[in-house]
Amino acid sequence: MEKIEIATPEPEKARLVIQEAIARHRKLLKQSVIFTQERVQQLVAQLHVDPEALLAGKVVHAEEQDMDLLELEGELELLRHLREQVETLDHLAL
Repeated sequence: MEKIEIATPEPEKARLVIQEAIARHRKLLKQSVIFTQERVQQLVAQLHVDPEALLAGKVVHAEEQDMDLLELEGELELLRHLREQVETLDHLAL
């Protein structure tokens, strides 16, 4: 694990500000994860596809579903990215 140093004349005030900012960002990310999971579930139910198979390229993009499948792929990628960000924040130690 690497360390990041911040030089400040008031370390306790800076620490508090940083901790609060991280907590707010973590909360927003977790809300975004929930919202994105709900959207993924809606699309999966609507399209009747397996998300794993879709991401593996095993789902044929029929013309009438192409845009919806692309949207689902985007939502799945967004969900992965959001989860990674939450995990990164969960491992921060100040």
